[in-house]
Amino acid sequence: MKSDRPRLDFDRDIAKFTERQIEACDVLDRGAKYLLYGGALGGGKRRFLRWVLVRLCIRYAGEYGLKRLVCMLACEDYPSLKDRQLGKISQEFPSWLGKMYSDHKDYGRSFILDGEYGGGVICFRNLDDPSKYQSAEFFAIGVDELTKNDYDTFTFLRTRLRWPGLEDRLCKFIGATNPGGIGHSFCKQLWIDRVYPPEFLKPVDYSSQFAYVPSKAEDNPYLDESYWAMLNTLPLHLRGAFRDGSWDLFVGQIFQEWSRKYHVIKNLKFAHPDGERLYPIGAQVMMTFDWGFGAPFSVGWWWSDSDGRLYRFAEWYGWNGTANHGLRLADSEIAKGIKKREQLMGLDVVERGGQMDIFNPQIVRVCDPTCFNKKPDYRGGGQLPSTAEEFMNEGVILRPGDPNRSLKWRQFHQRLLIPKDEDGNVNGVPMLQVYEDCVHFIRTIPNLVTDKNNPEDLDSDSEDHVADEAALGFMMRPLSGSRASIVPEVKKVPDINTVAAMDREEAWKNAVEDLYDW
Repeated sequence: MKSDRPRLDFDRDIAKFTERQIEACDVLDRGAKYLLYGGALGGGKRRFLRWVLVRLCIRYAGEYGLKRLVCMLACEDYPSLKDRQLGKISQEFPSWLGKMYSDHKDYGRSFILDGEYGGGVICFRNLDDPSKYQSAEFFAIGVDELTKNDYDTFTFLRTRLRWPGLEDRLCKFIGATNPGGIGHSFCKQLWIDRVYPPEFLKPVDYSSQFAYVPSKAEDNPYLDESYWAMLNTLPLHLRGAFRDGSWDLFVGQIFQEWSRKYHVIKNLKFAHPDGERLYPIGAQVMMTFDWGFGAPFSVGWWWSDSDGRLYRFAEWYGWNGTANHGLRLADSEIAKGIKKREQLMGLDVVERGGQMDIFNPQIVRVCDPTCFNKKPDYRGGGQLPSTAEEFMNEGVILRPGDPNRSLKWRQFHQRLLIPKDEDGNVNGVPMLQVYEDCVHFIRTIPNLVTDKNNPEDLDSDSEDHVADEAALGFMMRPLSGSRASIVPEVKKVPDINTVAAMDREEAWKNAVEDLYDW
């Protein structure tokens, strides 16, 4: 600090970091390269984001003698950047710290620290088109509401994260966010579940450099009682996201009925003459298939009990370890993979049909009708065999399902319904049960969000491949009617006042009938 001012502690006296924010700074200091901070409303994540970038500029200037370090502070679009950051910075950053520029000749809209503090530059950017920054380099990148951006945006920003004279581990990526949004799935995968795709493991293992510091409203001493009152009166699913920072409940979640407690079960085992199987003898087995190449494909296997309840007992998800990125397998390879997996599950019946062997003719295999479309060849027309034909050549026979979006999501909601009595107590089993080994159904279904233009539909930009695949099965075995048709209604024992009212009503009815008889 300048010599004519008292010596102040930057974290506590200038940035005014909370204890939780100081913890996040310590995590960065100890070597975390990718930090996710936040999770709930009121934790001060946006303030933390702008001040931690100032902190990094000053610290690196002092420790490494690097001047004019350039970092990025970004939001998904300009209106969000203006509302969340620009207006606040003009109020919070003291005049002696540096100067705000609306259009600097070198850096555009930016804040440049005073030379005495290293002259670091915070460039304000929006991410509506990240390719605009193709040639840019930043020693640190902070993204406000990271989950409002997709995985490809995150991947692109990582390529811009470098600076001459700084080791890779010192170049920091910091996301501040709440659960929910198009990027919820990849953020949860990397920072919450800590499941990493191959590019983060080889040739360099970055898994230890990811860190999540959860922040809740109680971590922020500057909130007043009215803010707490607002949080505590939110509906349950919003309260879980905004107040508690739950990554399983969040704003925009389409399948709010989902409950790991009631929908996920341990793998069931049934005795067969030649050993144990995941399905009972004589049960109708169904396979559902959602095609994918650059994006994942999804295959699910189901059996149904006498009540029409569906059990997802196995799956094959064609991803490369990165959310929403596919294995890029040819159709024939997928068909062979299905046959191999069914053989391991004991579903290896082969029947001769004409000139070919039909694999498991007793299994109903459902796919999206587009699998029957001819593929384009180099001439641009539909000349090449369809996916269904490629499968048939391997003996795997597909049939088209019903892809109606509005109806299939209704069936999905109905399958997920948890039966409850009039007092809200669970009194039955949902019509969908998922074996615990079906990890991608369990991983992706809770993360799906509604379409911003149609709250009844699912956002097709999210990782929806398992949902599309499963919905084909639900449309093949549709549930009809209301919840009452799914489970028997449990009647409450009436109290004494109700009985008295019923008696009075019956007495009045009898008196009227006597009058008419007379």
